Amino acid sequence: MDSQSKRAKTPLLGSQTKLLSFDLETNGLHGEAFAVGAVVMDASGEVHNRFVGRAKIVGQVDAWVENNVVPSIKGMAITHKTYKDLREAFWRWYLAAEPESDYVLVNNGYPVEYRFLLKCQEENLEERYWQHPFPILDLSSLLIQVGETPSDKSKLLAEVMSSGSFSRHNPLDDAKIAALAAFRAFQIAGRIK
Repeated sequence: MDSQSKRAKTPLLGSQTKLLSFDLETNGLHGEAFAVGAVVMDASGEVHNRFVGRAKIVGQVDAWVENNVVPSIKGMAITHKTYKDLREAFWRWYLAAEPESDYVLVNNGYPVEYRFLLKCQEENLEERYWQHPFPILDLSSLLIQVGETPSDKSKLLAEVMSSGSFSRHNPLDDAKIAALAAFRAFQIAGRIK
């Protein structure tokens, strides 16, 4: 690794830990993102920073998206004209918010969130070459580590969702759910109290 390479954040987990958790909604698993929600959250559930953005869906709307996502975001205003505008706004927010967090978290980030981050960097790769999250935590791996199923059938996810008013497939709510579930997994593993 050369002197300019990305260095991993490796703080100890504790009650002061903050996660930057983000979630996207895309037009099908391999389609363009049209809604983004992100939070910087601590172990108590306090949100210290957030991002919400939405653009129009490009192309014919995927049937699963039409039935499961569109109803969950009906109150979410369109804030950006294009996918590129949405990406760039998120990236500006991410660069400012990431230093406030200890780790970046996604829930089953492949292919959606990982592709989105790559597209953000590729917009200006020379400048953004080292500006990616490292390490990036995936909630699915954290759930497996504490004996949970990494799916909507997870008891831990059900416990988290019952603790608040959340709408599945709303990206802001999904980002909050992922962060809360990660903190709960850290508690089960004995890493934080």
